[in-house]
Amino acid sequence: MKIERAIYGLAADFGAVHWNKKGENVEYFHVEPSTVKYAKNVAFTLEHEPKQTVTTTKNQENGQLIIVQKGPLLFFKFIPTTKAGERIYRYVKLQKLRKCSYIFRRFTSLRDIKTESKLSLVMDPGEAILINHGAVYEICLTNHPRDTTTFCTTDANHPLLKGIEWKTNVQFTASDYWGQHLEREDFKNELDNMQRRIDDLGEKCEQLLKERGIKA
Repeated sequence: MKIERAIYGLAADFGAVHWNKKGENVEYFHVEPSTVKYAKNVAFTLEHEPKQTVTTTKNQENGQLIIVQKGPLLFFKFIPTTKAGERIYRYVKLQKLRKCSYIFRRFTSLRDIKTESKLSLVMDPGEAILINHGAVYEICLTNHPRDTTTFCTTDANHPLLKGIEWKTNVQFTASDYWGQHLEREDFKNELDNMQRRIDDLGEKCEQLLKERGIKA
């Protein structure tokens, strides 16, 4: 029997607490799992790089991407169907890629007053606990995730994958943020190219003035 080649991963624990420091204030935040939405087209990327998009849920170019949310945990399975997809599989097989991540677009952020009141004796005045509501629009293979408890593997029998039915169980209903993200990347590239042209022109002008003995 032919063994199925696939990458499996735990991309996120929505209940895990992360933090941001803003000046003198610190915000601790987590995601409410029951409110998580998914963009109409979730991308599967390398290092959060749009130019290294392996596939998306809508247009599955290099393989099939299955997304499973189990309570606060977000799992995925990628089945490669092209040479490009198989190349990514080999990276994980050889343990060049061991972790994964995700991008979550926040719609609303609410103070977790209940938890804050419980911890009021140990929290500083500049600290706050937030509950984020939003949408997942990218899952990524990376060795440098924010949540270090994530993993990716080619082992279908990994103990943390036990009991998961590999069938997408989420609805893709939120706005298509991945498309917007690509548009922003294209615009950023245009600005970078324009700045390079301006810098080149400035250098040429300075050189011309210098050759003619004119001080800028």
